[in-house]
Amino acid sequence: MKRPFLSLLGGFACAGLVAGSPASTRKARALMAYLALQAGQPQSREKLAALLWGGTGEEQARANLRQTLSVLRRALQATGREWFRIEGDLVALDLGDGELDVRRFEALAASSATEDLEQAIALYSGELLEGFNLGEEPFEDWLRTERERLRITATAVLEKLITCHVGGNEPGASIPAATRLLSLEPLREDVHRTLMRAYAATGRFNLALAQYRSCADTLRKQLGVQPEPETRALYRDLLARRIAQPGGRSPEEGASFEARPQTRYVKSDGVSIAYQVTGEGPFDVVYVQGWVSNLDYAWDSSRLSGVLHRLGSFCRLIRIDKRGTGLSDRGTGVPTLEQRMQDVRAVLDAVGSQMTVLFGSSEGGVMCMLFAATYPERTAALILHGAYARGLWSPDYPWGRTREELEEELLAIERDWGRPADLGRAAPSLIDNMVEREWFAGTCEIRHPPPMRSPCGAGASRSTRAISFPRSEFRP
Repeated sequence: MKRPFLSLLGGFACAGLVAGSPASTRKARALMAYLALQAGQPQSREKLAALLWGGTGEEQARANLRQTLSVLRRALQATGREWFRIEGDLVALDLGDGELDVRRFEALAASSATEDLEQAIALYSGELLEGFNLGEEPFEDWLRTERERLRITATAVLEKLITCHVGGNEPGASIPAATRLLSLEPLREDVHRTLMRAYAATGRFNLALAQYRSCADTLRKQLGVQPEPETRALYRDLLARRIAQPGGRSPEEGASFEARPQTRYVKSDGVSIAYQVTGEGPFDVVYVQGWVSNLDYAWDSSRLSGVLHRLGSFCRLIRIDKRGTGLSDRGTGVPTLEQRMQDVRAVLDAVGSQMTVLFGSSEGGVMCMLFAATYPERTAALILHGAYARGLWSPDYPWGRTREELEEELLAIERDWGRPADLGRAAPSLIDNMVEREWFAGTCEIRHPPPMRSPCGAGASRSTRAISFPRSEFRP
């Protein structure tokens, strides 16, 4: 596509003007831009002077206009033609077809042909006179109006492109247009959904899920609201579809294969226990999480996956989903600590680990303590993260929750099941992070039934408020 003589979209560029010359001052560029968008219609000197020099007297404003026109005409003489038409008190800019990017953009935008629409949006490289500020209110008012008019046109072009690609059963081809449209209108949930479906249709489920989180975060920051039910339902559907794929990933995600290791299973007392192994370090670490976990979904959190990658960089990291949760068998009832301990032992036997560092979080830490006491010959070290001695209050353990407090918490969990998680207790630093709140809610909603009513506590580290320090530091 031939470069137009005058470009105003995304900034000012004129083939006949040299940057830094007297003819490229802000007032000179503003004068050319204004006249260019009048479609060759002559404008009075009085109007132009008031538009660009409204802060000076009329006589001085007209003198400034005469000088600017003179400088521009001399500078453009090198192009071999006269660009200005001046007839007495009237001034016009004589641009032929195709010599102004805005006019070319508008002509292509009126077409219904996909090729023309693609060219139109390629011309719309940014808003009208992007980054330009003259400081003259009449001109700024006109510029705001024109910018909005052209932005609406660009939005319509992108919508037509998306409709063409989706209607033509080419969802992947709609991705650039949908992405561009969101840069103009980031609160459009319908476009977020279109992009999520397009990514999913091309097998890129991770990008589809990430798009939802971007949508949720944008809505929270700008409007203080959650995504619409339709958007959240689509998110849950995509989560389930991605997990249903072999290995929990799409074939196209070759780059993320190492980040999402294969999930394996071992039988423990007739129950299938899911586990993953990453890293090739000189010693083994088994990481047992607390209340909820999912081996595959963990990699969707940039924070947690970063921790897992770091752990796997210096050891062989072994992770499990406890029976009844995550990818392990469901419907197993309320397991005892002894049963979960034997599940960990079954996994360690399956991977050939004879001596292991036990790393337990929250109730996982309680189970790791039992394992270390039961199998000291297989325990290299014990790391506790937010663990505790017991879950409920007793006369010799006044830091625990009372049964009434526990019942209230369970009722609150059931009531809010599936909503963005309240991390005020577990991770107060993330209380305003809608991406992490939605991720944790997804961990609960997609992979776990509502909580069973069994007396157990919730653990935390120094960055949390769910467990008081005396509870963690208690020694019988």
